[in-house]
Amino acid sequence: MRSFFVPVVLVLLVSCSGGGSSISKQLAGSDSLVINFNSPGSNTIDKTVTSTDATAIKKIANYVNSKTTEAYKCGYDGNLLFYKKGILTGDVSFNYSGDGCQHFIMTVDDKLSPTSMSNEAADFLKSLAEGKEWY
Repeated sequence: MRSFFVPVVLVLLVSCSGGGSSISKQLAGSDSLVINFNSPGSNTIDKTVTSTDATAIKKIANYVNSKTTEAYKCGYDGNLLFYKKGILTGDVSFNYSGDGCQHFIMTVDDKLSPTSMSNEAADFLKSLAEGKEWY
C-alpha cells in the first residue's frame, strides 16, 4: 500500500506545481488591458474601457482563468485584450448577458479554451458596460 501511495503523491505534487494553467501563463505579466463592449446583437464596438492598473488586470485575468466549460454558441458581448509591453498576449471574448451563456473563450496553444464566468465577473463587466467604474 505504501509503495502505491508515494508515487501517487509525487505525481500530484508535480502536476500541481506546474506554475499555473496555460491561460494564466499566457496572461501573466500583462501590463495593460482594453475591454471592448459590443452593441447588443452585433460585433460593432459600442464602448471601450482601458486600464493599466496591475491589480485590476490581475483580477480580470483571474476571472478568465476559471474552470473549463463547453463552447457556447450564444454570441459575445465584447472582448478583453491583454497586452504586455505593447504586444497582444490574449484576446478573450466574453458573454455576460445571456442566461446560461456566461463564459469566456480564447485561443490557447492553437485551441479554443472556453471557461466559465462567475456571477461576480458578470456583474463586474455589466457595471463597466453601464459606465460605472465600480460595482
